[in-house]
Amino acid sequence: MIINKLILENIRSYGNEEISFPKGNLLLSGNIGSGKTTLLLAIDFVLFGLRKGSLSGGSLLRHGENLGSVELDFEIDDKKVIIKRGLKREKSGVKQISGFIEIDSDRLEGTAVQLKQKILELFNYPMEFLTKSKSLVYNYTVYTPQEEMKSILLSDAKERLNILRKVFGIDKYQRIYENSKFIIKKLKDVVKENEYVILGLEEKKNEVSEKRAKVSELKLNISENEESLKNTLDKINNFKKQIELIEGERDKRNKLEKEFEIAETNVNNFVNNRIRNNKLILDLQEEINLVEESLKDLKLEDVSLYDKKIFDNKEDVVKHENELRKILKEIHGFELRIKEADKNKKEIFDLNYCPTCKQNVLEGHKHKISEVEDLKIKDNSILLEDHKIKESSISNIILKLKEDLEVLSKERNEIELLKLKLENLNDKRKRLENLFEEQKEIKLKIGSMNVCKSEVSKLLEEIPNVEEMFGIAKIGLDEWLNKEKIVLAEKARNENEFKILNEILSKLNLEIEKGEEIKLKIMKYSKLINFIEFDFGNLVQNMEKQIMKKVHSDFDSLFRDWFGILVNDIGLKVKLDYEFTPLIEQNGYDNDYLHLSGGEKTAIALSYRLALNKVINTVMSDINTKDLLILDEPTDGFSSEQVDKIRDVLELLNVEQTIIVSHDAKIESFVDHVIRFEKVSGVSKVL
Repeated sequence: MIINKLILENIRSYGNEEISFPKGNLLLSGNIGSGKTTLLLAIDFVLFGLRKGSLSGGSLLRHGENLGSVELDFEIDDKKVIIKRGLKREKSGVKQISGFIEIDSDRLEGTAVQLKQKILELFNYPMEFLTKSKSLVYNYTVYTPQEEMKSILLSDAKERLNILRKVFGIDKYQRIYENSKFIIKKLKDVVKENEYVILGLEEKKNEVSEKRAKVSELKLNISENEESLKNTLDKINNFKKQIELIEGERDKRNKLEKEFEIAETNVNNFVNNRIRNNKLILDLQEEINLVEESLKDLKLEDVSLYDKKIFDNKEDVVKHENELRKILKEIHGFELRIKEADKNKKEIFDLNYCPTCKQNVLEGHKHKISEVEDLKIKDNSILLEDHKIKESSISNIILKLKEDLEVLSKERNEIELLKLKLENLNDKRKRLENLFEEQKEIKLKIGSMNVCKSEVSKLLEEIPNVEEMFGIAKIGLDEWLNKEKIVLAEKARNENEFKILNEILSKLNLEIEKGEEIKLKIMKYSKLINFIEFDFGNLVQNMEKQIMKKVHSDFDSLFRDWFGILVNDIGLKVKLDYEFTPLIEQNGYDNDYLHLSGGEKTAIALSYRLALNKVINTVMSDINTKDLLILDEPTDGFSSEQVDKIRDVLELLNVEQTIIVSHDAKIESFVDHVIRFEKVSGVSKVL
């Protein structure tokens, strides 16, 4: 992993800053509080996110700001990677928000956990660190604050040993051993369960032998049932054939009897028809004679002549009625004029003033108008009397015409009735002829039916009565059918028992087969338990001891070498005990870490850190962060001569990118690059 660029926005003392990181040995220089350590915390955050108890959002987001972010550009395993995480201030505190990771321009938006998972995949770190508060591999190979390393040296020995076992990946052997014990317990439980399952296996084998003997016996019984059933069916078929022949003869006799009955019925019907027809003939002849007698003196006239007279008569009635209506209208007019003249006379005598000219009406004028109105009344009365005479004359003519019309209509209806009687008479004559013909046909049919009856009687005499024979055959058939039911029931019982026993045998054989398989499985599990409990368990423990021994040897050797480089004091010696605790010997006496000077403490912590880095990178050979090392204040408390030793350390490390955080100006003389930081008015800047 090689870091190329870091972009900060509102992170601690930074507002908006972009820092480029070249390859080689790089020094982040500046006064205390200038913002150097912030870069390391920002890198830690952008890679692994916030961590409860060690890296909080409140400690990263700049005071007074609501949003902040860190973006890191780096190369790893020939891939160009950009990762960005954001922070947001809320009422409950500063929270981490979604970010993204871009690998070779392929961007993935994700949650904090998803981004951490992707980083662990890129670094090739164990996925067990996904839900941990921090990645120990990264802490002990890339970046560990110097003070944190010192606290590790002073921690409980067992706790430190467990942490180192996890970092080296050696704890997996203990887990394997514990898991093997768990597997052994489970296997023993399975063996006990299987031993319980196969209890009674021998009894099942004995039961199989008994049931097989019973199956053979049932098989013989079923064979005997089938032979008996075959004989019974032969008898049944013979009786069925007899009954079939008898029923054929009976059906033939029944058919002839039915034909005889039908012929006899037909003869009776024809005789009854003949008697009924004779009566109808007598009645018709009597009716015809009566009608002929009644029509003897009647003359049939042409109806159309009457229709012409009736039409003319109706025309005259219409003409006189129209004339009468006209006269009545005129009479009404005369009456109205007479009434109007009487009214005028009355009104003129009652009038004193003229309504138009408002002058007095003179009596002479009144008499003059009265005379005129009297003249109108006289003339209209003469005309009225004359028209009333005409009205009476025309009304008498209309009455006479209607009486004549009624007579004509009556005579016409009588002629129509006469025609209907004649038609009815012809129908009766025709019907009489048909009855005579029908009587002849009935006579022939009666003769034919009597011949048929005679022939059927002869055939019936030739066919004997088979009812007695049918009864005997039916009794025999019923007896053998009952026997068939008995045989079938016995056969069904035997077959059902045979089937049940076979099913039981199949189940028992399957259980025995499974039992034998379980016996083999128990033997196999027992061997496996013995192997895991003794051979495999001892092997895992020996492997753990050997690997731990090798790690301890390498760690101890590297720790001594690095300390020898940093501290040029032959009287001060260090080594590791088997719990990886530094043991210090000074001038032949054991000494405690806390009693050392500040530079000596720093030298031991740095040596421990560098040795740990080398061992982890060797043991976990496939991790992808070997090219990056971050040293935070590695010379704290060093003398000038010890600071010079850092040059040798960097040369021996030969890491592709080493980032050193220090305010010691002397280091600038032996690094490849220097980035200077300064804080002005509370804001950190790159110079």
